[in-house]
Amino acid sequence: MTKVRQGLAVFVRGAAVFALLALFTQAASAATPAETFVQQSVDRGVALLTDKALPSDQRRAQVEDLLGTIMNTRRLALFCLGKVAATASPADVDAFATAFRAFTMARYTSMLGYYGGETLKVTGSTERSATDHVVSAVLVSPSGVADPDPVTMLFRVLNEGDNYGVVDASIGGVWFGMAQRDDIQGFLASNNNDVPKLTARMIQMTANLKAPAAQ
Repeated sequence: MTKVRQGLAVFVRGAAVFALLALFTQAASAATPAETFVQQSVDRGVALLTDKALPSDQRRAQVEDLLGTIMNTRRLALFCLGKVAATASPADVDAFATAFRAFTMARYTSMLGYYGGETLKVTGSTERSATDHVVSAVLVSPSGVADPDPVTMLFRVLNEGDNYGVVDASIGGVWFGMAQRDDIQGFLASNNNDVPKLTARMIQMTANLKAPAAQ
């Protein structure tokens, strides 16, 4: 498993950003609220992954629920729609946002099998504005041995009315939201900006992701 695959697998468990996580060390006393949010989200994800009493289907469902509380998928859905969000009907935008959320949850939980005991250690954050922060973390191997060149992950965290949510995450400089936006914009450009058609595609992709788990 490559370092990037390991990092994506860890993200899937707890944040979000997605991605998608573990931290057994205590957050630094000077941690910002955004850093604390990521730290606590990671801890909650690991608690689920290491609970041997949970059957796999229950673990998957609970991880999906956790991701739903951590990730602001509507903001990411609107970002992916771009200018089309302003011209489509509110009903079509809402339907897409719902389908996008379901797809995002299914996409991340479908990768649970890649988890190999890695953890994340929050290392700091950058304030883009009073409500917009980028939290940085490094991947820690199960052995705990320090990696001289660790995988770096970034989580973009927005604060809306004291409610924190991950809207995007990156590994090795690749932002998941940007990659998703590129795919969606390409589909819209090839289909006359047909949002209902895009929504139907997202629903089908979600069904495809969940099919193996149901077998």
